[in-house]
Amino acid sequence: MNRSIAWRLALAIALTCALVLSVIGVFLYRSLASELSFRDDMALLGRLERMRALLHDSDSLEALQERPRLYQNMLGNRDSLLLVTHSDGRPVITINPHQQALPPVQPLPQERMPQRSDIQTVGNLDLLSGVADGPADERLNVTVGMHLQEREQMLASYRLRLYMAVGLGALLAFGLGLLLLRRGLKPLRELAQAMRGINPRSLDQRMPVDHVPTELKEPVLALNAMLARLEDNFARLSQFSADLAHEIRTPLHNLLGSNSLALNQTRSPAEYQDVLASNIEEYERLNRMAENLMFLARAEHGQRPLHLQNVDLRAVGDELCDYFDALAEDRGVRLGNSLSGTLTADLHLLQRALSNLLANAVRHAEPDSVIRLVQREDAEYCWIGVHNIGPAIEPQHVGKVFDRFYRVDPSRSQPGDSGGLGLAIVGSIMQLHGGEVRVQSDDSGTLFELGFARHMTKTTPCGSGLARDAGDSVYQ
Repeated sequence: MNRSIAWRLALAIALTCALVLSVIGVFLYRSLASELSFRDDMALLGRLERMRALLHDSDSLEALQERPRLYQNMLGNRDSLLLVTHSDGRPVITINPHQQALPPVQPLPQERMPQRSDIQTVGNLDLLSGVADGPADERLNVTVGMHLQEREQMLASYRLRLYMAVGLGALLAFGLGLLLLRRGLKPLRELAQAMRGINPRSLDQRMPVDHVPTELKEPVLALNAMLARLEDNFARLSQFSADLAHEIRTPLHNLLGSNSLALNQTRSPAEYQDVLASNIEEYERLNRMAENLMFLARAEHGQRPLHLQNVDLRAVGDELCDYFDALAEDRGVRLGNSLSGTLTADLHLLQRALSNLLANAVRHAEPDSVIRLVQREDAEYCWIGVHNIGPAIEPQHVGKVFDRFYRVDPSRSQPGDSGGLGLAIVGSIMQLHGGEVRVQSDDSGTLFELGFARHMTKTTPCGSGLARDAGDSVYQ
């Protein structure tokens, strides 16, 4: 089966033209048939009236009978007939070229004017009969008729021509439509040819829109937007691969270096223990990176199920503050918890998201400052956030902080950090909960917020995080 758009549209055009021509043909055929019928009926009515007048004005029937050609000329053709009889049936004038037997027809009274409704169709004949006054006031019956073969033959010929006209018109419409459609689809073929030339090394190319037909401008613009997204995602993927290689290479290089030094020189048991402790630290760093990447992979494919429950926000905040109290004390900062109410969410994921934000805040907060767990609500979301006072994030970095392995300051890689995956995990967790994550940073401090949709939540006082079953990618 041909699935060509041009063929389908050409066939649709041909069928439409055939339908239109058929409707017009039927209208013309019915109009012609009606006009011919009207003409013949009026001719019969006129002949009956003329014969009545001729019979009434004649001197004798013998004079009329001696001039039969007069009536033949009056009738005008061989398809017409005339029968004049006495009241008892004796013929006076008989003109019947085909010698066809005529059925009995009830004659109209003399005083009645004949109408079209008085014409009787018997077989292939139209007959009309009426009473007339002959010479010496004799009552005569006049019957006029017309054979319908000629009319039927003409109509049949007209029908055949209509059939041929409809068929030829449909074929012509199909051919012209196919030709025009192929020419009209040429820009689409050119667009397809241009798309074939796009590969991963030429994602920066865009389809031209200046000379594109109006109907194709929207698809071309959408295609260019898709290419822009592909280019951006491919660049992110390339950068992710490079960052992953760098993040793995650093601990591997440290492991190789420390082990090589340990093997090349004789060391004391204590020194070997230090080397092993350093190796374990690097192994833990690699293990955390692997676990975080596995979590992100499961989250973006919807393979991490949610275990929803009512979470006491105050208790969660107090537990996290107690956990980070020692680290905060080492950094010279204090922790404050302003959370309250309940939230329907995955407790483990909520704790992980807030702990990543707290760990990030502790690392970047200014000494003698306070890191606070805060919450607020608006028309759409209930927001739970972590606020710290510290260096502001530059605007060019704000939109990228949730990308994998992205660091505002690459030199700030510290032992025990998330390897540049902590904020990406936060974003993934909020995607699983059907919420949002945002960051605001200025001279007054930096605020990371987790937004739980109010229309999907039921909390006290600000909403619950009823999660959606999502597998949306966190890393784009």
